[in-house]
Amino acid sequence: MTAAYHDALREAVAHLATHDPTCARFGARHHRYRWGAPLGAARVAAIEDELGHALPDDYRAFVELVGDGGAGPAYGLIPLDHPVQRAIGRGEPPPLRPGVPDDDVPVGRALYRGVVGLAHLGCGYVAFLPLAGPARGQVWLDARGSGDGLVAMYPSFHAMLNDWIGALATARWPRGWITPGRCALPSALTAYLGAVEQRLGVAPGALDGAALAEALGDIPDGGIQIAETGDTPFFDAGDLVDPCVVCEQTIENLVPRGLRRAQLVPGVAPRPLRDISP
Repeated sequence: MTAAYHDALREAVAHLATHDPTCARFGARHHRYRWGAPLGAARVAAIEDELGHALPDDYRAFVELVGDGGAGPAYGLIPLDHPVQRAIGRGEPPPLRPGVPDDDVPVGRALYRGVVGLAHLGCGYVAFLPLAGPARGQVWLDARGSGDGLVAMYPSFHAMLNDWIGALATARWPRGWITPGRCALPSALTAYLGAVEQRLGVAPGALDGAALAEALGDIPDGGIQIAETGDTPFFDAGDLVDPCVVCEQTIENLVPRGLRRAQLVPGVAPRPLRDISP
């Protein structure tokens, strides 16, 4: 990436920050439109030596010259210079390419080798960047837990950043990637409201108005938790996580109908981001 591109990127993020002083946009309260310090050429070269892989050019230039972790898609970019990242970046990536059956690609921690994590998308989903093989330099997502399979999200890190900035600059929700209703949060709310409808003798999906507000209001503060069900280098099974953009839209739609933000327990950040002070 050229210096002009990096300058434009800095200007775009500064503009977004100016127009979102309370960090109300999705994910902004986590990254607050700030980047970690850039790593510089010598540190990046040392990390590449440790990984045994050269970083894709656009990602390398970003962490070297712009910043390591911070402002970025969803809950922000995961820093590269962290033991978790340096551990999973070694080795050969799994066989990620069109046509490879999902069952041929390992699950859980075994998936994360020869890759680096890029961003937590919420609900435990992490966008990652293969460092070698046919998928080198592409951005991928393991959405098998939702039934959406392995997803090639973007052709490059650069494309992912541009899409994030474009969505925020035009007041659009970021792309969700997960089929609505397949995450744990909407499934649990649907089951709960279905039980209320059955108790009240209301037709499925017909609960509304005061009855819906009362049902939602009966959920205690801290009564809604999203827990990681898998086991990855970034989260342990059982870790509480923040909602993905699809679940966040569900929450926003229900807040005017009686849901309270205090009912949702905040999640923890991926491990490398837990070590960064706000």
